[in-house]
Amino acid sequence: MRYGDISYFQSGVAVPLFSLYSRQSIGIGEYLDLIQFARWAQFCDFNIIQLLPVNDTGAEASPYSARSAFALNPVFINVQSVDGSSEFEEEIQKGKDEFDALGKIDYYKISTWKRSILRRIFDNRYDSLKKSKVLSRWIDENVWAKPYCVYATLKAQNGESSWKDWSNNQNPSEKDIEKLWTKNLKDCLFQAWMQCVAEMQFTTAVAEVSKMGLRIKGDIPILINEDSADVWSERKYFSLDDRAGAPPDMFSYSGQNWGFPTYRWDVLEKDNFNWWRRRLAQASKFYHAYRIDHVLGFFRIWSIPQCEVTGIMGRFNPCIPLTLGELQNAGFCKETLEYLRRPNYSIEQLREFLGDDADRLAPVCFQVLEGHWDRLILKPEYSSEKAILAMDEPQEVKDKMLKVYWNRVFIPSGDENTFYPFWYWYNQPVLFTLPENEQKKLQEILKANENAQNGLWEQNATKLLSVLANETDMLVCAEDLGAVPPCVPTVLNKLNILALRIERWARNWNAPYSPYYDMDEYPRLSVCATSCHDTSTLRGLWKEADFDKNLYWSHAHLPGNAPEEITPTVARTILTHVFTSNSLFCILPAQDYFALSASLSKVNPEKERVNIPGTVGGANWCYRLPCSVDELLDYSSLSSDIRKLVDVRKRRPLWKF
Repeated sequence: MRYGDISYFQSGVAVPLFSLYSRQSIGIGEYLDLIQFARWAQFCDFNIIQLLPVNDTGAEASPYSARSAFALNPVFINVQSVDGSSEFEEEIQKGKDEFDALGKIDYYKISTWKRSILRRIFDNRYDSLKKSKVLSRWIDENVWAKPYCVYATLKAQNGESSWKDWSNNQNPSEKDIEKLWTKNLKDCLFQAWMQCVAEMQFTTAVAEVSKMGLRIKGDIPILINEDSADVWSERKYFSLDDRAGAPPDMFSYSGQNWGFPTYRWDVLEKDNFNWWRRRLAQASKFYHAYRIDHVLGFFRIWSIPQCEVTGIMGRFNPCIPLTLGELQNAGFCKETLEYLRRPNYSIEQLREFLGDDADRLAPVCFQVLEGHWDRLILKPEYSSEKAILAMDEPQEVKDKMLKVYWNRVFIPSGDENTFYPFWYWYNQPVLFTLPENEQKKLQEILKANENAQNGLWEQNATKLLSVLANETDMLVCAEDLGAVPPCVPTVLNKLNILALRIERWARNWNAPYSPYYDMDEYPRLSVCATSCHDTSTLRGLWKEADFDKNLYWSHAHLPGNAPEEITPTVARTILTHVFTSNSLFCILPAQDYFALSASLSKVNPEKERVNIPGTVGGANWCYRLPCSVDELLDYSSLSSDIRKLVDVRKRRPLWKF
């Protein structure tokens, strides 16, 4: 859907759909709850409501663990609005009472219950539904529907295990899927019916929201689960030999391994990026704008071999490798280069890494280097993080072994003539065993190679993101956080894709004390926010031990020292400052607006956090609003405070950009 012309600065609110609840919803936010939430947003004079992904995640609570790039999550269906639900009114009310009493989101329990009651409604109406022209037409109009429904059906039959663990049907053809559809028709129709109902409820909600003059912004993750209908049925588009992640940074020494397969962009391109075009067409049914999660992956993805656990042994893809020829021309012999890729050790050197465990581990984990009786090299069976971490040894010993394994300048490439640098090549002990002149020469070569990547990444992203930017009339916004290559702003500006600025991270990290950028320095084509689903809220940030309140306070050009607590008055002061941003959009999480209300900010701010990256547990993806969307309308003073902020921002002149 088209966002529409923009003639003034835009403001909005970000909220996960699961965080909403109403008098009608059961245990979790539902598609139809958006209507009542939008009424509150309308009172606040917002322009846009931003959601997290709402794709089907099966038993997984994380909205980023989708098992389909197309299917909606049935957990957000309002059961009472489904035709035939009146036959189960007593049971539905009992379920609602039970989940209301919990006072929190139990995603797995709610999801299981909803699918169960929906199945009973479906079974009760099956004779009419199997003849339904509406359902039949919906299936025909959505080419992804049959593969998804067959996948979901087989997954249920296999105890929800991954397709990789099924005894058969692991690599189906189109004909196979048609046969499986026919063979399991009733179960497949149930899956299709749930999707049809979800789509009707979501489109109804979006239509009502649009009538109020509000827009919906969705979230499209770049990656998809390996255990998904897409990877199962359209395997050719995905590489299962490696995993996507993030390189090491200040927050994680060993980087991140997200476990998602990477794309085979060459195959996608041969099909004119048809899969991505279909994905965007599906999203445009519901959204006026969308956020591309991890847009940096369209420039280059951090690709990690399947045998690794962390992200440290990865490399960017695409990237320009160093070749054996150019390194030999620079004076490095092949033996030296192999030594830098797969180091060998004397027993004395191993003792420096492994301490007292060296003599015990040497005959078990190492073998003699061919032609060098006094040099030891890791055995192939211990040449991966998975193998080392599977050792029957204390964690302390495994950590020492990992340091041995990571001690290299180049990572394995699968091609003896191609060399990719290890992330920490510049400080590994093996580098300093070279003569000083060779160290210096190699450092120059590797730095030059690093600088040469920018042009390749710019070309790659321009090609891929052009497809996304031009395929629909949705407004495109990027999540461009992390280690941002220099070419990123150039490409985003060229394609009119909005960047993202999270205030706490919008700093000049290369300058002394890492000063914040002023709000008027934010690019016009950007979305600014105080926080996001992966960070603490504004109130939570204020309580973090390493957060310099006074540095932030001076950045906001506020007098005196920063207050110790964020009261509603302090929150109003901070949000007033944030709303001076030069960004075209200012979209803050609902929790940071609630800080304006003493009644809605009583809870410990840690309870307001949506997700802590790198952790798994019940605290993630279960945040609920402090009141129902029905009650939210009663907080007129909060709406009034927000409207004042929005109206001041709206009246600022929007110069041509």
